[in-house]
Amino acid sequence: MNVCDVLIKQLADAGVRHVFGVPGDSINSFTDAIRRQDKIRFIHVNHEETGAFAASAQAKLTGTLGVCVGTSGPGGIHLLNGLYDAKCDHAPVLAITGQVETRRLGSDYQQEIDLCRLFDDVAIYNQMIVNPEQMPYVGERAIHAALEGRGVAHLNLPLDISTQKVPHPKAWKIPFQLRRGGIPDAATVHVAANLINRKYKIAILAGIGCYGAEDKVFALAEMLGAPIIHALRAKELFPESHPYSIGGIGNLGAKSSVKVLGACDLLLLIGTDFPYDDFLPKGIPTVQIDISAAQIGKRHTVDVGLTGDTGNVLDALIPFLRVKKSCGFLKFAQAESRQWQTEIQKQTMPTRGMIKPQQLAHLAGVAAPDDTIFVCDTGEVTAWAARHLPIRQGQRFTVSGLLASMAFGLPAAIGAKFAYPDRHIVALVGDGGFSMLMTDFATAVRYRLPMTIIVFNNRKLGMIQIEQESRGMPDYQTENYNPDFAEFAKLCGGDGLSISNPEELPGALAEAYNSPVPFVLNVQIDPQDIPVPPKVTVKQIIYYGVARIKEMLDARK
Repeated sequence: MNVCDVLIKQLADAGVRHVFGVPGDSINSFTDAIRRQDKIRFIHVNHEETGAFAASAQAKLTGTLGVCVGTSGPGGIHLLNGLYDAKCDHAPVLAITGQVETRRLGSDYQQEIDLCRLFDDVAIYNQMIVNPEQMPYVGERAIHAALEGRGVAHLNLPLDISTQKVPHPKAWKIPFQLRRGGIPDAATVHVAANLINRKYKIAILAGIGCYGAEDKVFALAEMLGAPIIHALRAKELFPESHPYSIGGIGNLGAKSSVKVLGACDLLLLIGTDFPYDDFLPKGIPTVQIDISAAQIGKRHTVDVGLTGDTGNVLDALIPFLRVKKSCGFLKFAQAESRQWQTEIQKQTMPTRGMIKPQQLAHLAGVAAPDDTIFVCDTGEVTAWAARHLPIRQGQRFTVSGLLASMAFGLPAAIGAKFAYPDRHIVALVGDGGFSMLMTDFATAVRYRLPMTIIVFNNRKLGMIQIEQESRGMPDYQTENYNPDFAEFAKLCGGDGLSISNPEELPGALAEAYNSPVPFVLNVQIDPQDIPVPPKVTVKQIIYYGVARIKEMLDARK
């Protein structure tokens, strides 16, 4: 077995079934090793960034290892954006890159890029293989590091080394069992319990780190009479239809969350890496639960930190908590949530004229099958999905969270469909994000991956316009020059439909969801609709007015 054969066997043993990438000179030995076995499938994408995003999405949705590959030089460089998405959202991904022959290193050879140096910031394990005797140890370390560290590992394979025989291919074996966070020491648990027991207006901010333990979080909320506010990626875990879940947080979140966080007397952070500390209450006690000790106190001042898997920590903590008999704070939170839900539901009502993005997001969720996995791109579409897309039990939802990268939607849908071939996949994308990597719609067609791509087409970079205007700047260079995305889908061999009338929406969604081939639903939405933050400052109002005046003056020139 050569270096690539051993690495492929290690990946297969770790449960990997897909490797996303573009074939090329320096990785031909690696792709040939895939060709000669039947456990792992090479998925040929049109752009390496698509492959990295697809691997990241798979890792986020499954918790297992995602793998992408790129050639020496430009191919490896193209992986970086998708890998940063994995890094920022704590997804286990292994990136494999090619390299020029070792005798050429240091000679400024064609496509010679120091990829290990380039990947140093994104990877928690980063190694060039310069001797076949490094295998299988280095391969085991890379896979284990990505899984255990919930991050990106990188292996760089010089062309001449990749084909050399491994003297002892079975010399090392690290068991691929994820370490679940242990239980905090009893003293810390008691300190946290005593603090929580003294408070009566407790708010829970829960993140995707609660995955698999959401029932325990709901049980905790019931004990404490505590409303649950969710970070964006945890939308799938804590739908607003549950009586204890009152909505999201941040600029894309709910007014009810702002009011509840402003009134609580203790904040309980569970499995969240929410970065915008301006939305978190100041000067009140905070207890944080996270699987990583490095996350404790990273975003917000914390009085007590409990390190471990969410389920294990709650199992240790709950027996020491007293049931709160008073539920006044919860009733206050639920009333605020009902008021907010009434407000946003009005925005989804059928209208005459142009299609409202709020209406599109709402109906897209209502009409979706029960097994749907939603993936969402970055931009205004994220706000519409965060507020107006209803998620039912059993459905899934993921985004480019901390990195918030445009172009995530289509690649994520491809990765999700390969991971879950029997489930419906729906990507909610803006016209700006979709157009960045839309040639990989042909990849979905090539591999016969039925999926629905819903384009929120306002013909501009809407979120960028909002950011400009909120700083007093006039709208500048945000217009998009788009093709007919539905016709593009048909040219690729899929199917598509373009609509602009609200009355067409129900039928169009039904056609898209029932399509046996990849389908683009290109929806012309009202470009004047913008997502308003739940908490608007006087400065923002003034800046917005200034920007509009500048725009009017520019229009008269």
